[in-house]
Amino acid sequence: MADQLLSSGTNFLTAFVASWALAPEQFATFVVSYAVVTVVLALGRAVIGEVLLAYLPTVSLADRPAIVRSSTGAALVLGIAGSVVCVAGGGIGHHTLSGLLWLAPWVPIALMQDARRFVFLSQGRPGHALAADGAWAAAQVVVLGALAFGGLGFSVAGLATSWGVGALTGLLVAAAIGGGSLRPCCPKAWARRTRSLSGWFVLTSVLGQCEIYAVLVLAGTLLAPTDAAGLRAVQLLVFQPTATVAAALLVLVTPLVAGAVSRRDVEAARHARRFATIASAGLAAAVLAVIPLRHTLLDLLFPQYTAYAALVVPIALQSALYVLGVPFHAQLRGFHRARTLFGLQVLGSAVLVGAATAGMGFGGVVVLAWGLAGAALVVDLVLLVTTPGPHRAGAGHRTAVGPTPEPALEVAR
Repeated sequence: MADQLLSSGTNFLTAFVASWALAPEQFATFVVSYAVVTVVLALGRAVIGEVLLAYLPTVSLADRPAIVRSSTGAALVLGIAGSVVCVAGGGIGHHTLSGLLWLAPWVPIALMQDARRFVFLSQGRPGHALAADGAWAAAQVVVLGALAFGGLGFSVAGLATSWGVGALTGLLVAAAIGGGSLRPCCPKAWARRTRSLSGWFVLTSVLGQCEIYAVLVLAGTLLAPTDAAGLRAVQLLVFQPTATVAAALLVLVTPLVAGAVSRRDVEAARHARRFATIASAGLAAAVLAVIPLRHTLLDLLFPQYTAYAALVVPIALQSALYVLGVPFHAQLRGFHRARTLFGLQVLGSAVLVGAATAGMGFGGVVVLAWGLAGAALVVDLVLLVTTPGPHRAGAGHRTAVGPTPEPALEVAR
């Protein structure tokens, strides 16, 4: 939990400093460019990080170093491809994407650091992951402090550099404490040995990460820069912290459900569902409590965007509905209803992006925000209808569609 909060907190710090230090036009440029980079990082995490969690513990100790190096090579290849995408996007001439040119050189380093972090988590060494992420955060704070007090001032280039230096520091610390070589090797071994874990779950993860940032990119290109910046500021205030805690809750609950299903323990499945429901309801209530405090919080944290206090209500409703869906997502993952999960993600993303686009076309940023809340309600209603109840635990798993797993992976599942 501490590592998850620190990792997400570093991203929040970057965006928060940008909102505080940059002019609205520059802030819009930074958040849209940073959104594209975040999508690239989410793709790398889905292909490498999440697969490491399921695969690396099943590999013999003798084979693990080679697999780790191969996964690092895969992260490097994906990072180089992501850098090419960023350079191409930054070179098309649109002002809101120009920040990609400053972020592009650091993408391979960030992906390699993230891969090493998941190696630690897969090996049951979360303290090592926390140390690497702590080094990232500390280095980024040092660079930001140098910009603030060294007379250089803040800019899109400076913020991108602070983020990249943090990633490089985290990678070096991970190499130092991990006891393994940083030298990447051919990623073919990684692709060959983990192909049975690719498929519906990976696609679901990527699409889920992309949908929010797709809205940001649309907002940055279709709305006025100040409106796009105001929307992002409100999301940082309300939605981003909620999504961070919801993700950690999903990680906690999913193994409980999966374990109950594998043991055909209906009572344990009900207990996991009940725990997730109570926790989600409490978090949703905390999110809604932000609404009467919206003016005070914006004045305190985002004083440049107090004019956008009207967006807090719909974004808070969207956030509350989002976190209420956690028990259903945990249930689907625990039951291995991968095809259903992906289908629901496609539906949810289509509704979300469609509502956002319609809102921007018909009424600007306020209607866009209410469209996001309406889309979250539709998704929750569909989840309520399609998710199996805990009493189905006795029926066992429905495994993901895809190639037949290797014997060791089948045992692990």
